[in-house]
Amino acid sequence: MTEQFMTANELKHLIDSLAQDIAFRYNGIEGSICPFSRSDISITYGDTEMTVDSVDAAMSCELLGAPLKDICDVIEFE
Repeated sequence: MTEQFMTANELKHLIDSLAQDIAFRYNGIEGSICPFSRSDISITYGDTEMTVDSVDAAMSCELLGAPLKDICDVIEFE
């Protein structure tokens, strides 16, 4: 697995592109972002699953108390 890091802007554009599911690891826990459409985005993190209705809402989802948009630079993306 090759890890890479992204800025919040890069992640937001990747989610908005609807091109692929996005696998990641944060604080040793696996997760994924699955953008089925711009109004149906599933985010899983460990045993937690969230469904949001916009890209902005996805970027505001909290992982261990921090919004995704604030921790992109420390999340390991596959």
